[in-house]
Amino acid sequence: AALASARFRAGSAPGSSFAAGPTGPSTVWRSSGCARGATAAAAPATLRHAQEPRFSADKLRAEAEDSFSKVRLVLYAFGLVSTVTGVLFILPRVIGSVASDLAINAGCAALFGLLAALEYDVSTKREQQKEEGALIARLQVWLHEDEKASLVKLSDLRASRGRRARRPVLCIGGPDFCLECIRSSAQRREEVDRADFLVVPVVSTPLDAGRESLTEASRGLKYVALPNEDAPGWGDLCRQQTDQVRSQGLDESNGLVLIVKKNGRVDTRFLGVPDWAAMTGQVNARVTAGLDTTNV
Repeated sequence: AALASARFRAGSAPGSSFAAGPTGPSTVWRSSGCARGATAAAAPATLRHAQEPRFSADKLRAEAEDSFSKVRLVLYAFGLVSTVTGVLFILPRVIGSVASDLAINAGCAALFGLLAALEYDVSTKREQQKEEGALIARLQVWLHEDEKASLVKLSDLRASRGRRARRPVLCIGGPDFCLECIRSSAQRREEVDRADFLVVPVVSTPLDAGRESLTEASRGLKYVALPNEDAPGWGDLCRQQTDQVRSQGLDESNGLVLIVKKNGRVDTRFLGVPDWAAMTGQVNARVTAGLDTTNV
C-alpha cells in the first residue's frame, strides 16, 4: 500500500515526464494541453501589442519635441470661430453703413448731374445769344438822316459809337405784316422817334412782292430803316428766328418782333404787331423817373 501511494503521488505531480500506473499518462497529457491553450491565447494579444503599441517611440519623440501643438490647434480653432462670429455680427452694420453711403452718393450724383445739366443749358443759351448778337450787329440797313440815305451796320447804332443811339425793332414776317408795323408806328411817329426806336421791316419770304409798298410806306419816316438786301445775314436771321419760334410750338405766320437794346443785346421778342403806345410809354416813364436809358 505504501509503495502504491508513493507511485500515485509521483505520477500525479504536474509537469512530470513519466508516470507509473494507469493514471500517469492521462495526467501528463492534460497538463500539456492546458499549457498549449494558454500559449495560443496569449499570442494574438502579444502580436497586437507589437503592431499597435500604446506609446511608440516615434510618437513619444514627436510629443516631446512639440509639446504645445494641441494647445495651438485649440487656440487657432477658437480664433477662427471667434472671427467668424464677429464677422456675422458686424456684417449687418456694414451693410447698413454701405447702404446709407450709397444713398448719399447717389443723391449727390443726381444733384450735381442736375446742376451740370442746368449749367450746360444756361451756357448753351448764352452762346446762342452771343451768336445772335453778333449776327444782328453786322446786319446793314439804309438809314435816312438829313434827307440822305446812308448804309450803316446795326452795331454802329449802339451807345457810345458817335452816332445817335437807337433801339432797333426788327419786324420779321410777310410783306403784309411788315407793312402793318410801319403803318401802325406812323400813328405815333413823334413818340416812336423820341423813344429812339428804329423800325426795321424784314420780309422773311424770298418773293419780292410787297417790297415796293414798304419803300413807299416808309418814305418820310426817319425812324424806319430798310434792310440792305444785298448784304448777307438777313436770311440767316430769318431762318434762325423762325426755327426758334417753331421749336416752341408757336405759329410764325403772325410775324415776329425783336427789340434790341442800345447795348446790342436782344431785350424781348414777341409775336404780332407791336403795341407802340405801351412801348413808348415804358421808355418815357423811365426818362421821367430819371432812370438809366442808355443800356435799355
